[in-house]
Amino acid sequence: MYDLFRFASTIFDGELLRRLVVLKLWQVRDPFDPEAFFVRIRSGRYDWEDLQRLVRAGERFEPEALIRAIEARFAFLANLTDLERELIADAKSGWNDPLAERLCVEIRTRAQPA
Repeated sequence: MYDLFRFASTIFDGELLRRLVVLKLWQVRDPFDPEAFFVRIRSGRYDWEDLQRLVRAGERFEPEALIRAIEARFAFLANLTDLERELIADAKSGWNDPLAERLCVEIRTRAQPA
């Protein structure tokens, strides 16, 4: 949870990250479910005292603010493309290699420097 919070303040390509998440989970036959991800984030079932030990001395955080910041920064994960939805639907069987390759091409294209 704290890692997500820290990562949320960095600059990164959310579209690329979402595609990588979908592809990686497809590879391990675990369909990405953005709704379940956000439900888990919103649950608030964390050991907040343990998380507080991870922050720098003197730094405090409010659990609700941390959850809101993560939810806002990672909202792009729910904006799935049609291709990503198709690959998620195939994740349990994992037989559609051509579909996965199409997403790989998109990832490589997006990751290339301009």
